[in-house]
Amino acid sequence: MSMPYPDAERVPSLWFPLAKKFYQAHYPSGKPNKADPIWVIKQKGTILCAVRLKQSKNAQLLTAMVTEPNYRGKGLGSHLLSGIQTALAERSCYCFALTHLVPFYTKNHFNTILAEQLPKDLKSRFYAYTAQGRALTPMRYQQP
Repeated sequence: MSMPYPDAERVPSLWFPLAKKFYQAHYPSGKPNKADPIWVIKQKGTILCAVRLKQSKNAQLLTAMVTEPNYRGKGLGSHLLSGIQTALAERSCYCFALTHLVPFYTKNHFNTILAEQLPKDLKSRFYAYTAQGRALTPMRYQQP
């Protein structure tokens, strides 16, 4: 199926303030950081979907995946993840999926794993998040 959306692109430093504004509007806890790559799909200068690849010592954590509310449920998130497969495969890539989003991430080449299989630094972060009451499932990207 052909997507009517532009390809994913990495946010250049010039666009960082716009990515930050997008996160503040749609996912305030996303807290973008200039040190971590942010990938977006934008249309006519407007960000429609974004994801951050938080870098750690031995891996990366896919985090802050968000789609502009008017574009949700239209395949844009899958289109973005498909467009960044090379970046996802560069280093071991994990995500902490909200439990109701496990089917979405599974469809996009992430496999459920045990928390014990996470790298040490990500494991401690995962346990801290779940201790706060977040319903999360650890997952790892498998290149298709």
